[in-house]
Amino acid sequence: MMKILKKLVCILVFATVAWAENPHEHRGFYFGTGLGVSYLSSALNVNDFYFSSGVGQRNLDGIYEENRHYSEHHRKERFSGFGFPSLDFRFGASFANLLTFYFNFRGGLYSGEGKIYKEDYNVDRVYLDEILNQEDRGLVGKFDRKDDAYAFYGAFGLGFTVYPFRNPASPMYGFYVGVAGGADASVARVNALANNISGSMGIFTRYEIGKEWWVSDTWAIGVGFDFTVEVYGNNNDGDDGDCHTINLFLRLTHG
Repeated sequence: MMKILKKLVCILVFATVAWAENPHEHRGFYFGTGLGVSYLSSALNVNDFYFSSGVGQRNLDGIYEENRHYSEHHRKERFSGFGFPSLDFRFGASFANLLTFYFNFRGGLYSGEGKIYKEDYNVDRVYLDEILNQEDRGLVGKFDRKDDAYAFYGAFGLGFTVYPFRNPASPMYGFYVGVAGGADASVARVNALANNISGSMGIFTRYEIGKEWWVSDTWAIGVGFDFTVEVYGNNNDGDDGDCHTINLFLRLTHG
């Protein structure tokens, strides 16, 4: 334990010396936090088709005739809303006042509108020697509802930021672009139905752009804009989901 503490102290001392020698530059240990407003849109399309029952026999022509009954269900769930405050935390390291690599944690609560649309069908099929000969589909139920809803979104992953303008005299000094990726999850709940909708868990990619202004030798404030999209969702076969956020943050960075 003492060895770990000694290493941490050495790292902090080294970072302090680096900041003192290179004020207004991103070098050494990096910490960033953001507070902002965010928009979340999530959707889930669920399609189920399964066998219910069936009976068959050979007809007078010697053909095996089978009647099969199926159940077919389609459900569309949607949420869209805004959240404030959304929180963002970053821990990492900066190199040469050019690159920053970091671990990222982000979360937010959202308020907006939830929608649920469902259709249920009975499907009757007639097979002749295992070849489909006839199909009848009948609508047995329909549900369409929208109401106030709230949602939660959380994400963690890795990212990097590039500061392409390194001349402190440049008006673009502090401008940055970045990319991040990792795992995210979201779930929404419709108040009137007490029902969770458009739940999502998957892999995200985030693209960001922003500007920082130094307010001391080691601290900078800034504004950042980013777009996050879920590029892979952990959905069941036949299901289709989507989740993305748009965020505007006030940022505070150290180192």
